[in-house]
Amino acid sequence: MAMTKSFKHKLGQGGYGCVFKGTLRNDGRLVAVKLLNESKGNGEDFINEVATIGTALGISPGGFSNRPGSGGMMPGVPRTRKMPGMGMDNDNWEVCHTRNMPKGDRSGIMQSVSHLPSLFVNKQMDVNSKLLPQEKRPDPIPKINQDELRRKTVSLLKEYLRVRSFDEALQCVEELKAPEYHSELVKESIALGLEESPPMVEPVAKLLEFLFTKNILTTSDIGTGCLLYGSMLDVIAIDLPKAPNNFGEVMAKLVIVGCLDFNVVNKVLKKVEDSIFQRAIFYAIMKIIGVNPSGRAVLGAQAADVQACKGLLS
Repeated sequence: MAMTKSFKHKLGQGGYGCVFKGTLRNDGRLVAVKLLNESKGNGEDFINEVATIGTALGISPGGFSNRPGSGGMMPGVPRTRKMPGMGMDNDNWEVCHTRNMPKGDRSGIMQSVSHLPSLFVNKQMDVNSKLLPQEKRPDPIPKINQDELRRKTVSLLKEYLRVRSFDEALQCVEELKAPEYHSELVKESIALGLEESPPMVEPVAKLLEFLFTKNILTTSDIGTGCLLYGSMLDVIAIDLPKAPNNFGEVMAKLVIVGCLDFNVVNKVLKKVEDSIFQRAIFYAIMKIIGVNPSGRAVLGAQAADVQACKGLLS
């Protein structure tokens, strides 16, 4: 009481109580004294607060010195020896006094101090995110729904089939920003091209080859697109009887330039249920590849897969 002159000069309000200006009686140095409010339990909340701050500052739990009887330094108040508001326990260690804490044996408090980590290890710490370093993240790219992607894909393909501009088609595909939709683009290219009269086998094959060489389409995109079209061919061929033959011609041109192989051709044939359509596809492929110098080399290199395709037709 005398140290603070009956708590006359209030410096501010902190967690768990007010802070007052005080003067040490032995040498007259100024100190800051915190008067704790009523708290639940035996002061564990306050000890946890001090321990948390002390851990952040590299001070032992509670902000006390590890040497019994040596006195502790108050964080933020230079050259003060003894922490205001502290008393001494039976082992000559400093402990905090609160208005509702009994004097005498404080072994329970010291026991709680020794187990401080278990008291606040699972507690949520409130952090103001505005004070943390802010990392600038790129704005997310808005995703287009499937219906919108299909509408734009059909539009760009129809424009390509009309003007035959590779560069314009490339720009439109890049603007879609949807690599996951590329296999659907391959399927739509084949479907739209073969619906034309006469069927646009060459323009479709050239477009897919061009997008492949520009690293827009992958062999997986083209193979999956052919599988998707092949799975619909039994229905498509009802209205377009030449579709199986034309589809075989498109795949043959893609095999020659390395966009497809006979392993994929085998999988496509398995997707087609009608054996007549299967034969129309395979014979169209073999006819075009057989008369192409590069194609004959492909037949030799992929002889096992070619033979597997023939086995499906027997």
